[in-house]
Amino acid sequence: MKEVKVTWKAFGDKPEIGRFVSSVEFKLPVSDKTDLAICEEIFKQTNLYQGTWWSLLIQPLLSETRTHTSISIGDEIEIDGQVYICADFGFEKIEDVTIKYHGDSVFRVIKKEEVA
Repeated sequence: MKEVKVTWKAFGDKPEIGRFVSSVEFKLPVSDKTDLAICEEIFKQTNLYQGTWWSLLIQPLLSETRTHTSISIGDEIEIDGQVYICADFGFEKIEDVTIKYHGDSVFRVIKKEEVA
């Protein structure tokens, strides 16, 4: 069983235009998938709005005011205490990246060795 928290934060927190940082937390009954495989599956299901995890674990926990549920660059998935961030391509451990902002929105997520 994995403890999972999905946090949508890529586009900042602007309630005046209906954009909120929000999270859902759930237990995921898997033990045979790597954390990165779980992140990729959550990405897929939240972007397609379909799949078992989406239908049974994520969608029922979403606020009725939530308008954006696709995972985007800068959104985070925490699995058993380890935070992964949706990067320019795939997912990275948050401590391994540099986050570039444009205003309050995430613009790029770059591996630290690529920044140097």
